[in-house]
Amino acid sequence: MKSILLSLFTAFVISMDAQIPTWADDIAPILYGNCTSCHHPGGLGPFSLLSYNDAVGFKFQITQSVDSLRMPPWPPDPQYRHMAHERVLSQSDKQKISQWAFNGAPQGNPNNAPPIPTYTNNATQLSGIDYSGKMANYIINTTQDLYRCFIIPTNFTTDKFAAEIEVKPGNRAIVHHVLVFEDTNTVQLNNLDAADPGVGYTSFFGTGVSGSRLVGEWVPGTAPIKFPAGMGIRLRKNTNLILQIHYPAGTSSQLDSTRVNIKFANGTVREVYLAPILSENHITNGPFTIPPQQVKTFRQEYTNNLITTSLLSVAPHMHLIGKKYKVYAVGPQHDTVPLINIKKWNFNWQGVYAFRNPVKVPTGYKIIGETEYDNRSSNPFNPNTPPQSISYGESTTDEMMQTYMAFTIYYPGDENIVIDNSPIVGLAEETTDIVKTLQLYDVFPNPAKDKVTLSFYSPKKEEALLELTDNAGKIILKKTLELEAGFGSCHLDLVSCSGGFYICTLRTSTTVKTKKIIRE
Repeated sequence: MKSILLSLFTAFVISMDAQIPTWADDIAPILYGNCTSCHHPGGLGPFSLLSYNDAVGFKFQITQSVDSLRMPPWPPDPQYRHMAHERVLSQSDKQKISQWAFNGAPQGNPNNAPPIPTYTNNATQLSGIDYSGKMANYIINTTQDLYRCFIIPTNFTTDKFAAEIEVKPGNRAIVHHVLVFEDTNTVQLNNLDAADPGVGYTSFFGTGVSGSRLVGEWVPGTAPIKFPAGMGIRLRKNTNLILQIHYPAGTSSQLDSTRVNIKFANGTVREVYLAPILSENHITNGPFTIPPQQVKTFRQEYTNNLITTSLLSVAPHMHLIGKKYKVYAVGPQHDTVPLINIKKWNFNWQGVYAFRNPVKVPTGYKIIGETEYDNRSSNPFNPNTPPQSISYGESTTDEMMQTYMAFTIYYPGDENIVIDNSPIVGLAEETTDIVKTLQLYDVFPNPAKDKVTLSFYSPKKEEALLELTDNAGKIILKKTLELEAGFGSCHLDLVSCSGGFYICTLRTSTTVKTKKIIRE
């Protein structure tokens, strides 16, 4: 009997051991895919995570960082809208990291680990390089955050259209982010350069020249900008590229030589525009001033009265006391299109966020921005002690409220262009096998007034029945949907519904999914 119990206990222990994640099989793939673009020797992260020996000493820091959502840094809320190339860990990945750390952090078989990624300026992620320009070598010595602009003449003999743009930091340990501008005003740019000793010149946020246009950017972990086929952003004849680079405080005797690579679009090209669609000029409840010891919210509105557009990306911008930034579009019939929601703003992690598919914004729609600023002493990012009144300005200690968007003129079918069709993290956790199961996601907006948008996933093309019932079980609305395989959405009209709770049911021959809706 004892031998039987011992055998069972041994089998149980072996089974438990087999379930413990290992570095080679489980943890290395997670870190290589989400963390080591910053956490490698010479990278922006404070320590490397490339090897088992690197990571095991930081196992509990890693667990705490991913559980608190501090790492990997991804400001947009994926529950509001899924963006392209999201850096979001699934719950199962977080559990693997925690189980690994709290069970001795086993290495496993080193031969099972994926190849260690390399981070050099020699490799490119573009499909090809038609132009490559490098800033002059610059030695950085600064005790405070430095925003330095470097001019790169292109000498283009004709206008070009950039289909892909890639920034290659010369020194990843000190290059915090890069904004790429283009400007044909060579005289004014050279005057700014000549007036500032050394290579380049200091200018916060912009280039210091009003006609400069933002055409690209880089922050750690982001992929190169790649517009859909047949689209590109115009680079004018004889224009200059200006790299505005943020170097962190405390940088001493460090060399940088950042480069930008460009792949041109060929043939007939649809021009992409990048502009601050929302700015301080669109604030409806100004003046834009945040008094000391106060939390203030602001609202922006811009009405698209020009032409129906296809949005490709969105890039909100605030400074240090910014806390939240939500951007959405609203149609004349209160049809709401969520664009981006940053619930915990961090000045050090901001970028350009592409949509998974172009987003149609018809003529007559309003684009709305809602922000919150915290100018209290309790805000650890407040630049002033004690707090001072803060208003608009380009200094780090001032504030801004802008949203850049990349867009093009809408063509029918743009919504079906795929920018990123990789699996969305978190969807598979809602079912044991998402490929075989219908999914109904959160409705938006909720609470709602006249309309809501339903998002769903269908593993195959099939017919579904959509029903809306009140809290007494009475069917208020019923209609048939022809679902295509993949992700989809539809609108539900609530005009005839009174205020209260409703249940939305999406039903196929094999699956029933429900969501609660609140009618205001």
